[in-house]
Amino acid sequence: MISTQVAPPRTEPEALFADVIVPRHLAGPFTYTVPLSLRPTLCIGHRVLVPFGRSILQGAVIALSHVLPHGLDQARLKEIRSLLPEGAATDVSSNLFQLSRQVAEQYVAPWGQCLRLVLPPAPKPRTQVNHYKLTEQGQAALAAREPCSVKARALLTRLEKKPSGLRRSSRRLGSADLLHDLKARGWVVEVQDLPSDSTAPIARPSRRVNQGNSGITAPFLPDPTMSWAEPLFEALRGQGPSRALVQAPWTDRLGLLQQAVRLVLDRGQTILIIVGEAERAQWVAGLIRDDETSISPVCFHSGLSGHVKAEMWDQIHRQVVRVVVGTRSAIFLPLTTIGVIWVEGEEDAALKELQEPRYHARDVAWLRAQDERAVLVLSSSHPSLETRAAVEQRGVVVRKLMPSDARPSIQIVDLRDHGRGTVLSQPLVLAIEQAIGRRAGVLLFVNRRGYAGALVCRDCGQVPRCPACRVALMYSRQAGRLLCSYCGDVAPIPETCVSCSNSRMQLIGEGTERVEEDAKRLFPHASVIRLDGNTMRRPTQAEALWRRIEEGGWDIIVGTQLLLRRGPLPTMGLVGIVRADAGLSVPDFRSAERTYHTLLDAVSLAGSAGAGSQVIVQTYLSSHHAIQAVAQNNESVFLSEELSHRTALGYPPTVYLIALLVSGINEKTVRDAATAWVARLTACSSPSVTGQTAAAKAPSTAQSIGRPDRLTVLGPVPSQVPRLRGRYRWQILVKSSEREAGLETVRITVKEMERTYQGRAIKFDVDVDPIEMW
Repeated sequence: MISTQVAPPRTEPEALFADVIVPRHLAGPFTYTVPLSLRPTLCIGHRVLVPFGRSILQGAVIALSHVLPHGLDQARLKEIRSLLPEGAATDVSSNLFQLSRQVAEQYVAPWGQCLRLVLPPAPKPRTQVNHYKLTEQGQAALAAREPCSVKARALLTRLEKKPSGLRRSSRRLGSADLLHDLKARGWVVEVQDLPSDSTAPIARPSRRVNQGNSGITAPFLPDPTMSWAEPLFEALRGQGPSRALVQAPWTDRLGLLQQAVRLVLDRGQTILIIVGEAERAQWVAGLIRDDETSISPVCFHSGLSGHVKAEMWDQIHRQVVRVVVGTRSAIFLPLTTIGVIWVEGEEDAALKELQEPRYHARDVAWLRAQDERAVLVLSSSHPSLETRAAVEQRGVVVRKLMPSDARPSIQIVDLRDHGRGTVLSQPLVLAIEQAIGRRAGVLLFVNRRGYAGALVCRDCGQVPRCPACRVALMYSRQAGRLLCSYCGDVAPIPETCVSCSNSRMQLIGEGTERVEEDAKRLFPHASVIRLDGNTMRRPTQAEALWRRIEEGGWDIIVGTQLLLRRGPLPTMGLVGIVRADAGLSVPDFRSAERTYHTLLDAVSLAGSAGAGSQVIVQTYLSSHHAIQAVAQNNESVFLSEELSHRTALGYPPTVYLIALLVSGINEKTVRDAATAWVARLTACSSPSVTGQTAAAKAPSTAQSIGRPDRLTVLGPVPSQVPRLRGRYRWQILVKSSEREAGLETVRITVKEMERTYQGRAIKFDVDVDPIEMW
């Protein structure tokens, strides 16, 4: 019997749309349709592969909806390709997902760019490298001088001198016919190998005690000698997020860190330790490693290969790792159940990212600590003024200052009382002679590199500049050339001034090369070592120098701040600070603070006065508060003076800063865009805003700068480096008494500027809480 019932109409499943952000400099998400196969499983936070132009990109789903966003044509939408391939972690944890969004908001950066920070490293595929090596038969033929062409014998000789072989791409290999002939005779062989990964300790699975304890069986008991830090231990035992400042000498901070690691692991939690420099991070990881209690930290930094970082990220994601030491990017690792985030050397400028998004690891650490309900410990021997203000207002502060009897004697030498151009004054020369005589180590600390800072015309005052970057060229005695420290361009030393054509060119500044040369001339029998960016450029050179220092085969070390990146040096009998005020002339409002911190670091390398150790500080500005605070061993001298200056001039910690940079290849377009941005910023702010443009050159009073009602806009002005790699640069400085007011104004105006100048090769950069001015 045939049924007369009408079949129900086939209903199409309801469409599902996904908003996806991709890791590009793009403000908003992109809408895709979700294929039927993914609809049951796709969730917010999943990582997916999506078509983007002609490429396939990895993105993250931030929203799902059955309603098509207004203004979009469903027929033109592209479809999500798939989730990530099998075996990859397909989702970003909700905590890290939200952290990336917070970073985007706090640093006025595209969310897609910030998403990159929390995604696992994507190692580049390793390509095979072909080498040609000399065989035993070839070695015998070379030794027996068997007949062959001159070119063939020359190539065999080169291969004999290089057992590792020559790359196939090397120009020194000769013609293909020559290689084919040598291979046919069995004298040369072609081998294939993969480039080796950067080595890094991979964590071993730890024994779990007390729900995640890393092998520690005895209950944690604080060291009785650390009673000075009891407020910190109370915070570590408590619940909820808190922030603590630890100010103490390095040895005390290290002991406290080791105690904190044990306490956190005893509670079944994890600890994340952030350090500014990779070399110091590796050193700290080695110091807290303890095989007896199975404390096996891993060290995560940018110097590792992509494959090692990916493997380490995966172990952290699988909760194999309990202790992580790393540089700034480690703050985004997928560590779970965090008990403590410890930022060692919180004032280190290396904690600030220089590229977009320009986050500061110290401040991101506080965002993450609040979300994880962890304790953030900010550790330093000389905390920044911003951290002091933030933590002293709401947080825990513990201090342990160095006893007076452990400090060296400090002598100030006013260079104005000595001959013009003096590098090593007579008091310092006499002290060096005495220290060498009693075989006490001598350190000559220099705040600059190069034989002299620059070349200057004594008639017109102009200095030779890089034609591309417009920065003063640095003179290097060993190279016998002028060098650009930005792009690396090299120029010969001019015989006459390019501005006035006179020949009175003079070297200025005291670099490490000149100090080394004077030390060798004055003390010809002394062994002198120089440690700076040039002598430690290659890892093998650096290791050889560190080994020589540890072995003690030296009398005098000439060095820069690079000395402080690794572990402490041997105790010095004499520290001579060649030019203590060198950093005070830098056009940066933090120059006094940085100089003060550098001087304290240099002084800390000397032994105690009781053991005969001495520090000699050479300066032209002996009355400056940074110099006097060091001489008197009284940080309040520096703090009171510096804070009064910052307050009067309107700088952090009393005011928030946002630096803006406009760059492009056309100078007029860049200048016009910068001027237009200032106009928009001023229009968005309250009527009480003081606008100061380069064209109007309106005077600003201390009152309007020091206490802006809402927003103060300074500029636009040419950047300190007005042209870099062919791009002109103008900068703007925004000051705000309310952080969110400044951020919101910049968010609105930067979007307007990018729309206005779209496709005109103009770039708009934002740096919230800048550490270095452009």
